[in-house]
Amino acid sequence: MSLPSRRTLVFLAALVLVVGVVGVRALRTTTTEISRAEVVDRYERAVEDGEADDVDEAESTLGADDASGSDASSEPATTSTTSTLPAEPATTGVPLPEPGVYPVALQGGEQLDLATGAERTYPDEGFVTVTPVECGVDIRTDFVVERWQSLEFCETENGIELGTERIFHSFFGLDDLAVRACTASPVSVDATSWRCESETSVAVRAVTAERVVRVVAGEEREVIVFTAELVEGDHPDNVELIELWLDVATGMTVQERRTYDFVLDTPLGDAGYTEEYEWWVTSLEPIG
Repeated sequence: MSLPSRRTLVFLAALVLVVGVVGVRALRTTTTEISRAEVVDRYERAVEDGEADDVDEAESTLGADDASGSDASSEPATTSTTSTLPAEPATTGVPLPEPGVYPVALQGGEQLDLATGAERTYPDEGFVTVTPVECGVDIRTDFVVERWQSLEFCETENGIELGTERIFHSFFGLDDLAVRACTASPVSVDATSWRCESETSVAVRAVTAERVVRVVAGEEREVIVFTAELVEGDHPDNVELIELWLDVATGMTVQERRTYDFVLDTPLGDAGYTEEYEWWVTSLEPIG
């Protein structure tokens, strides 16, 4: 059997290269803006699901009381459901923000140095959604469908503290969701560190905070400005800087600026990742 000619080999090599380029381009990253209607609908469904869970828990508690032979007529109906109410924190401080969807002005973007490269510029408008959860509230920021993050504010005996942190990205059709549990991470003016980790990821941040007056949504308001810098991460060269403004009267996060310069472990190999953005609320009244 004769061997393929040099010309044939060159053609096959070129064909493989073309197929590879076409395949990578087929997986190029997308940028999908998210609408107000979508965010409000998701929030309303989450609230309805939470209310349904509360009803189920109350009915389950009542059913257990009946099964134990308690006389419903001799006890007030409210006694069987008081245990489901969230406990008041032992110390007073910044309150939990009011649930709802808040519009924010947004600028910035992200870039991934992998394969043919991927770059995403964020739209001018994003959304912050405050949803009730078991420990307090979950505060989610949506930039685009492919990029969002959330952070829980939880009521504890020591005041408000960070709960679960979630950071989501999607590049080349590949989704990546980092979920970390935060401990000993107070949301107060005397905070010095925030520690969030999972079995596979860690983010320890040195924190400073000051109480100042800043312009928020067109009016001067008292805020706590948190500045956090990553001191321990998943890679020794990772850089993360955060500036977060918290409105003292409402407990609402009203402005945030972040800078990331990371080395990421992806299914396609190590990749350089950079992100820089800033957002600020345009109204302290929720739209949904």
